[in-house]
Amino acid sequence: MLPVLLLTAAESIVMDGNFDDWTNISNTICVDADDAPAGGPDLGVTKWSANADRLHLWLELCQADGPMLNLQAMDYRLILLLDTDGNPRSGTTSYGLSGVDAMLSMPGPDRKDPNKPGMGAALLNAQGEKLNASWVDSGQQPAWAAGISNAPATSSRSFEFCIGRRPNFLSGKKVTLQWVVLDREGGLIDESPVSSIMLPKFNQAAPTFAPKSDFDRAGDADFRVVNWNVEWGNLLDERVPAGKLLSALEPDAILLQEMMTDQDEDEIVAMLEEAIPYPDGWKVQVGKAGGRIRCAVAIRGNRVASIPGLGAIATNRSAAAAIRTDSGPVLLIATHFKCCGRDGSKEDSKRITEAEELRDGIAKRLAKSNRVVLAGDLNLVGSRTPLDRLEEAGLSTIDMRQPDGITVATWDNESSSFLPGRLDYVLHSDQLTPRLATVFDTQDVDPSWLPHSLRRQASDHLPLVVDFRVDR
Repeated sequence: MLPVLLLTAAESIVMDGNFDDWTNISNTICVDADDAPAGGPDLGVTKWSANADRLHLWLELCQADGPMLNLQAMDYRLILLLDTDGNPRSGTTSYGLSGVDAMLSMPGPDRKDPNKPGMGAALLNAQGEKLNASWVDSGQQPAWAAGISNAPATSSRSFEFCIGRRPNFLSGKKVTLQWVVLDREGGLIDESPVSSIMLPKFNQAAPTFAPKSDFDRAGDADFRVVNWNVEWGNLLDERVPAGKLLSALEPDAILLQEMMTDQDEDEIVAMLEEAIPYPDGWKVQVGKAGGRIRCAVAIRGNRVASIPGLGAIATNRSAAAAIRTDSGPVLLIATHFKCCGRDGSKEDSKRITEAEELRDGIAKRLAKSNRVVLAGDLNLVGSRTPLDRLEEAGLSTIDMRQPDGITVATWDNESSSFLPGRLDYVLHSDQLTPRLATVFDTQDVDPSWLPHSLRRQASDHLPLVVDFRVDR
């Protein structure tokens, strides 16, 4: 039984960057046969899928021999021109398309020079300014709050997009669109043909909330792990909401990132024993300092196991401990890779090095038949290579979704220009089977159990919850 792992209908598009769910979708537009200059984006096929409250697009941004690009940090700008009401007389002409009401720019324009690429994403009007939308109380509409997301967060040649339909925004019978690619100076290097899509009748779906029972521990699970980046030490600084959330999840082990260097084991233990009181208390292992922040592994006191030589695995940005099960100990590793950058950047190179160090340490440990769970904030906003390196150690990555089943995003921040994305991962060795796995967002659960606002009070990352069965 996987009540949360596969909570979505088979025909739905899941914002996961894997694209398997696009295979059988035949709605194709914008077949661009014109070649752009070599070495950069060269627009190809766009597919689409729409329902009553969302429009999904899949875009081939680069050809098979083209570069791997990070959409929210690259030397180009990908712009989606939208005639949101399908009426060419109601908007402005932009890049040759009449009736443009809004533009999605990835990355957004540079703050100092709007003709150059900046970072993140931006929803703009036809004049290139932040969209002033009548259906937004504040008037200024950030892209993420318009129900816009994209995947993957890593570099790719193809991407998928989700755009929310709202009153006065994609709420009519038709939308007309065009892709445009600009170079670093704002010059046009490629564009797709103008295309129109006939939309289903608009109807904002009433939200459905997962009941508490959906998150009951799997009956054959041996232990439950919660992984959580607690955003600059908020496990202690926001201990009431953090404790309420962790108490509701009832973990046997907690893997933490972004604990501050001045937050020691005793403080973490005290907080956990107050929030989640167990008769045998909690034991905490904090990793070596990784600058201002550290990782930590917390385990229920009666479940702590001893494995020699963990120091070889607990690198500068990791922490390691072991949990006891009836089939023997399981090694738990919390890690936090270098932030920021893009494919080929110094930050991405650092992430690859960090992953290789962990890979080599884990490979030696697995040679001794130890079971392993590795989880943390991998910050995969550049290449996918760090994840590939970890999988070379014999680890498998869990496909985890939020309870609504339509996205795998583990991070969002309402003050950021970056769109929600998957930064946090859980991997495991072959001797372990995930029986329940979810990116836990209280906005998707029954509010009589937990308030929807709870997760934002403690962190901009979502907790990852996994029940593991040890295969005997």
